[in-house]
Amino acid sequence: MTRSRGFSDPWGRRRFLGGLTGTAALLALSACGVSESGDEKEGDAAEERSLRTDKGVIKVPLHPKRVAASWNYDAFMLLELDLLPIAVPDGTANRLLMPEDLFKELEGVRTTGASGSPNAQAVAAAEPDLIIDQFSWDKTRGLREIAPVAYYDWSHSGALWHEQLAKIAKAVNREERLDVQKKKYRARLKELHATYRKQISGTRWAILSGGQNGTFQLGGPLLTVMRDLGLRIGAGIKHGADFQQKSYEQMEVLDDCTALIYPTQFDGKPPPPTRDLLDSKLWKGVPAVKAGAAFPIKHYTMCTYRFALGALDEIENMLKEV
Repeated sequence: MTRSRGFSDPWGRRRFLGGLTGTAALLALSACGVSESGDEKEGDAAEERSLRTDKGVIKVPLHPKRVAASWNYDAFMLLELDLLPIAVPDGTANRLLMPEDLFKELEGVRTTGASGSPNAQAVAAAEPDLIIDQFSWDKTRGLREIAPVAYYDWSHSGALWHEQLAKIAKAVNREERLDVQKKKYRARLKELHATYRKQISGTRWAILSGGQNGTFQLGGPLLTVMRDLGLRIGAGIKHGADFQQKSYEQMEVLDDCTALIYPTQFDGKPPPPTRDLLDSKLWKGVPAVKAGAAFPIKHYTMCTYRFALGALDEIENMLKEV
């Protein structure tokens, strides 16, 4: 199953996040905010428990309080659980790729090098009691002398984003926090399906983004949310994120779609490859585009219920127009 990409490489890679299939706009990193220490009792950090990971059972703190992220996805998942990471990869805090409140949470956090290739000295200086890694086991080998590494192989597991998020919640012993967000997401799906039943049943959708050298990519992490809402998917997209590279000359594959969705950054501007797609003459001839039913979306990348909820808010505005 094809997976989604990380925030450090906006809409560029076509691999991770099969988990893509249902995530994000958490109305709630919330009123209470996010803290490093949480509300656990003093002394909890000294207690240990056994945790099963994709590399066997390891010993971790009962309630980890100083958690380092090897990838930007890890950082977002920790924020979803009301846990501010104490170290993140370079570029994790990027205004173009996240809501402003999340940017402000992350902008002052210590950085430790490129995603997937953390600098061991920088990680050690942060004094983590747990390190989360989902993509780069070989490159985090040196970190295992600093703190236990909870590794979950998203690249090859076929896990959906919410399944991967559940693993991280278990690793940091905050599964009850995840349940709150899950309930919000399900309630929002139910509300939208009841309100827009006619539009949902009477339309066919696709998600796409611009590629390189006159190509575009069908599919994307947003498909999970679209399917959870009950939207019918067209353009030959089958399952998962189902990334398919097409040339501009193959744009007729979109002709069966009533509505199309394409990504933008959080400043409202599409990334350069998608901008090239939108400027092409062939794009402008697609039936849904001519009908004014091609919609931008900021919450394109999926790895948390915060982003999934944000996507649903944006899709609701689209449903009002189809």
